[in-house]
Amino acid sequence: MTTKNKNNLEIKTLKIIFMGTSFFAKEILENLTKKIEVALVVTQPDKLAGRKKNLKPSEVKKMALKKKLPLIQPRKLDQCFIKSIQEIKPDLILVASYGVIIPKKIIDSSEISTDFINIHPSLLPKLRGSAPIQTALLKNLKKTGLTIIKMDAGVDTGDIILQKELVINKKDTYPILEKKLLKLTNDNLLRTLQKYLDKKIQSKPQNHRRASFTKIIKKQDGLISWNLEAKDIYNKFRAYYLWPQIYTFWKNKKKLKKIILTEIKIADKTNKEFENSFVYEKEGEILIQTQTGSLILKKIKPEGKKEMLIKDFINGYPGFLGSYLE
Repeated sequence: MTTKNKNNLEIKTLKIIFMGTSFFAKEILENLTKKIEVALVVTQPDKLAGRKKNLKPSEVKKMALKKKLPLIQPRKLDQCFIKSIQEIKPDLILVASYGVIIPKKIIDSSEISTDFINIHPSLLPKLRGSAPIQTALLKNLKKTGLTIIKMDAGVDTGDIILQKELVINKKDTYPILEKKLLKLTNDNLLRTLQKYLDKKIQSKPQNHRRASFTKIIKKQDGLISWNLEAKDIYNKFRAYYLWPQIYTFWKNKKKLKKIILTEIKIADKTNKEFENSFVYEKEGEILIQTQTGSLILKKIKPEGKKEMLIKDFINGYPGFLGSYLE
């Protein structure tokens, strides 16, 4: 089946099933709905969140409901899931940040005559796993990119259909780099899928000997170790900008208070004037000493309070200067 665009050129239409959960997946889904038929959206079940443990829908679910797209949230990818695919007969099943490993029996099922295609924001085989964007920033890599693969039973091990590189700016934080990767994805995805279906692209196996892996990020990963160099703490700030954020503790009146660092810079001059974690003022800036070099504090979010300029915080808590953070 074909349609005509505004330039009167014939383009083939695609019918896909989309599987995703995160904000990254939601942005891809939103772009797809403007151009092709998304016959079914598959996302994870709602999860308990917050102090009140209310059920929270995924970003993809919210988008699907907004666009009134058919939606399922299977607790297991089983025979019922296979039946859902059979009824739709999609051209492809597109997976982006779904968050659950798709079983080998599903991918290899003879009852599904459709390929599973995965979108991964790294240059595979580098940075396989659940946190490729954060890990690229943590490692201060100079480049990352987009890889589209035909899925197999492994985690991000399938044959490569397309790969595009992207330069990482030293000032890129997680949301900035994610936005760049989304643009790269949306600019290349549909054209690549159509060429793949038309057999105009020959996929190639990954070099598994060059593989590297990412780990699942936990809330406690944001805790700062002041024995690290300033540049390493700054890279944690870039990677964990949205979550879990980087944080430390300050003892005020014998009570530990959590302090989230929401805007920091690396001081231009490397020095070792003070012991690690010491807070001091120099040339109008508020700094924290690290193992090598210092960090300039711009904004913080004290426990139980809103984000504020560091100088406003010190006006209320002058004892912060000259203290040691934990």
